[in-house]
Amino acid sequence: MNKLIAISTGTKNVDMAPGNIPCVVINNDFVKLCNKYGSTAVIVGPQDLDNINISKFDALIISGGGDINPNVYGQDINDKTTRISDQRDLTELGLLKSAEKNNTKTLAICRGNQLLNVYKKGTLYQDLNDAGFTDIKHDKPFEDARSHIHDIEIYNDSKLYSLFQKTTISVNSIHHQGIDLLGKDLKITAKSSDGVIEGIETTNQWEAIGIQWHPENMVDDKYSKLIFEWLCS
Repeated sequence: MNKLIAISTGTKNVDMAPGNIPCVVINNDFVKLCNKYGSTAVIVGPQDLDNINISKFDALIISGGGDINPNVYGQDINDKTTRISDQRDLTELGLLKSAEKNNTKTLAICRGNQLLNVYKKGTLYQDLNDAGFTDIKHDKPFEDARSHIHDIEIYNDSKLYSLFQKTTISVNSIHHQGIDLLGKDLKITAKSSDGVIEGIETTNQWEAIGIQWHPENMVDDKYSKLIFEWLCS
């Protein structure tokens, strides 16, 4: 059955016919992976709406991007927090609220994983190095974005384990922030060896998974395929 998948994203200035203007942009591999499992991807950029309703969608992806405004989780902005978009924060918090209300299957990736935690009243480390997580370099973009950077341990009692049937897998890593205090109705499902939280999931009726890595950047990876197969099923 063809499912309708909403994928959130932000904006970036791009040279277009009207000039250098803000455009809604996303890695097209998201679309390809949804299509691979028979689903239609619909891109959702930042909205100027007080209420967002995604009840017509079968699933939601909250994608990666810039840092979340720390004011949302009760902290001041420090000098390591960058690329803040209040409009995107508000849009994606609205998407998550509607997804929970409608029990819409949700996959939250990297920034999305962190935002899922913030939505459920958790907090973040604004910079992992400053917080003492220095054994692994977690911020490995660009030439390393499609590479396996470090292993994570997956907990047996998690949705990730039920999908992967593995307690250890290798992932890419493109983040400098991470989950600190865990939000309500959430449990930890994966960690890296230095203690950084790499996976969470909801414990209520809402089926939502958060992962700190980017499966869309490794389209041929077995576990990336399993995640999108689950999302589109």
